[in-house]
Amino acid sequence: MLLKNVFKTLRGRWLQLIAIGLIIILSSLTYTMMFYGLSGIEEPTETYLEKYRQEDFAVEFLNRVTPEEATDPRINALASRGRYTLNDVKLADTKLFDTLIAGRRSQFLKEYPDTQVELRQFKTFQYDFKGRDHQALLVKNGSTINRSYFEEGRTPGSDDEVALTKIYADKNDISIGDSFRLAGKTYRVSGFVLVPDYTLPVFQESFFNIDTALQTIVVTTDDEYEQIRAPENYRFSGTNAGERVETTFDAKKLPFVTNVENTDSIMRSGAIYDEITEGKVVALGLSIFIATLAVIIVALMISNLLQAERGQIGILKAIGYRRIEIALPYLASMMFLAFIMLIIGYIAGSFLAEPLKALYLDFYLLPSGSISQRPVVFATAILVPLAFFALISGLLIYKILGASALSLLTPQQSKSLNRLSRSVSRLLSHARSITKFKYLYAIRSTSSFLLFFVGIMFSTLLITFSFMMVGMIDRMTVESLKKYEYAYEAYIDPAAPPALAASQEKFLTYPYATVDGDLVTLHGLEKDNRLHRLYDGKTDISSQTEEGVVLTKQLSMKLGLEAGDMIDVTVDDETFELKVAGVADEYVSKEIYLDIETLSEMLTEGRTTTLFSGIYSKQRPAAANFPVIIEKAGVIDQAKAMDDYVQLITRVMIGAAAVIASSILFVLTSFTVEKNYFTISLLKVMGYTRREVNAMVLNSYFVYTVLSCLISIPLAYLILYTMMRFFLSEYDVILPLQFEPEFVLYTLVIILCLFFASTAVSRRKIERIPLQEVLKTYGE
Repeated sequence: MLLKNVFKTLRGRWLQLIAIGLIIILSSLTYTMMFYGLSGIEEPTETYLEKYRQEDFAVEFLNRVTPEEATDPRINALASRGRYTLNDVKLADTKLFDTLIAGRRSQFLKEYPDTQVELRQFKTFQYDFKGRDHQALLVKNGSTINRSYFEEGRTPGSDDEVALTKIYADKNDISIGDSFRLAGKTYRVSGFVLVPDYTLPVFQESFFNIDTALQTIVVTTDDEYEQIRAPENYRFSGTNAGERVETTFDAKKLPFVTNVENTDSIMRSGAIYDEITEGKVVALGLSIFIATLAVIIVALMISNLLQAERGQIGILKAIGYRRIEIALPYLASMMFLAFIMLIIGYIAGSFLAEPLKALYLDFYLLPSGSISQRPVVFATAILVPLAFFALISGLLIYKILGASALSLLTPQQSKSLNRLSRSVSRLLSHARSITKFKYLYAIRSTSSFLLFFVGIMFSTLLITFSFMMVGMIDRMTVESLKKYEYAYEAYIDPAAPPALAASQEKFLTYPYATVDGDLVTLHGLEKDNRLHRLYDGKTDISSQTEEGVVLTKQLSMKLGLEAGDMIDVTVDDETFELKVAGVADEYVSKEIYLDIETLSEMLTEGRTTTLFSGIYSKQRPAAANFPVIIEKAGVIDQAKAMDDYVQLITRVMIGAAAVIASSILFVLTSFTVEKNYFTISLLKVMGYTRREVNAMVLNSYFVYTVLSCLISIPLAYLILYTMMRFFLSEYDVILPLQFEPEFVLYTLVIILCLFFASTAVSRRKIERIPLQEVLKTYGE
């Protein structure tokens, strides 16, 4: 009979139960979805990376000969003709190139004896596919480290076969056996390939675009690799027998080395480790946080329910019912509700895990595994929070029912003011009595107010972050590219520089300079160039290259340099002290812009001012004269595709914020009305209008909502700044999240809309409370 009565009471609070249920569902769903989704990637990835020997570290080295290496007469002869890059050496004399690389390998192993290193060779270039520019990373098969893994099909067996990534093939309707045109030649697709050192398709440091529909890893036979005409790059891939390698090195003993990095610090190969680890930690943390909110709300609901029925409970105790007999129906009913909601969340999370896994595999180049149910996940997502609910609810019910029958039959007396109420009371000492009543009533219960404040703050953080992410990809790449007037960027063959048209503008790049030991690119522009102007915001700062150098935003933030500072740039063994004249809005490259003639003199020790490595043009240059042509529109297309992911994350964040904020506001305001049924009736009898009663009982939450929102926004900015510094220090990537003053207004509008929507039911409840209620209470 008691259980039936409790269920009847709860049916009258079905809206509150739905609101609480949504939060409980969100808790279980978050953990289950994230854990299963990431596990479907983690296990096959670990097997794949171990079996195909992903590098433990990478050694970036100069793509040019060093002064020490130039003492070889054969290398010196090439350098004297202006052919000083490793590509030049390889094209001129393959055996000499092999000897040079073997020498570098021996030098490195002498300093790192407990390691194994292997030369990694790769080429990056663009090609036309169905009228759009796509990008290829052509890698030469690894021998023992970073070996190619074929998800489907087989390795290319002849020079007319090629392997691509499966996600690229799926998005472009390419099947095994299809023809595929690449670099001016038609191939047959033999299989779908993955390589362990590119788990994230970051093929170029200067463009942070990872759209797998527009770029692919390409594997051919070794002979065909050598025949494809494209700029080649090199590094050592290494494995170590013991601990992580020491990334600091003696530049005098290893003058060709520019950087040694462990895999987990490299974005292209190690970002997945942080993604999986941090994803699970965040999922567990969010689940615990949301579950804690739900537990507090359930505890408040039970407390209100028991206090509302304390008279009936007192009678039950007086006629002989034991505490446990009265407590069990309440506890069982709440646990049944929590269990059902946790199960719903678990089932929903299991279904959503597959789309989440697919989302990860949409830009991570990894094998996929099936998702299987696990008892540990079930226990963590359902049984652990259910036990937590049972413990807190049981203790609360047991404590309230511990009062004597006489005490329960006596109307509950108002408690003295808590510390928070006393503090607010002192602030309102000169305010009107109505104002004091309004703002003190909402904070009479410390736990209720804390729940409200933290819930609104968390929702505000999510909404603020979502606004800061809007336009992030545009700021990272698209905005700066759109400001440039050129349509094509083309690179020449230094051995056979072509004649240039009047409309084409020269540029010179030197990617082997160093600043404080870090590799940077020197980028020379013509003084009167029209096609590649530099901007700081909307201000054209191109002319500042005549006064000094212009740094990109990424390099400026990494080095902590601003306009007016001096920077030491090392080219070969010579160090130049240059003045920083400005900072350009470019976030994805570590470049130093300067006058092309100045850079030419620096690279040739003053022998010439006419050196150049490529041209900018509004018309597509002749492919016969330029081995590498990059179309700006293609790069922009890749960047725009990334925006879809950002928009999805934004919608999810705003949706989660709306569910949490609206549920908390609705439940707490409903509790407030129910607890103050008599008080509201009395206020009406005293002559207060409906609007005045609403203001005294509910509108205090309005002010506290605004305060919580305003406090959260600076906190969001602080977290934003910390995130930007972390990505810059760990991955040399700037996330240009941007805070604008209008975001405060937008966030407030959303939170207040949620406030008024969530409190609408409570306002109608106040309107329906009759004046006679207080008279009936007096009559009793």
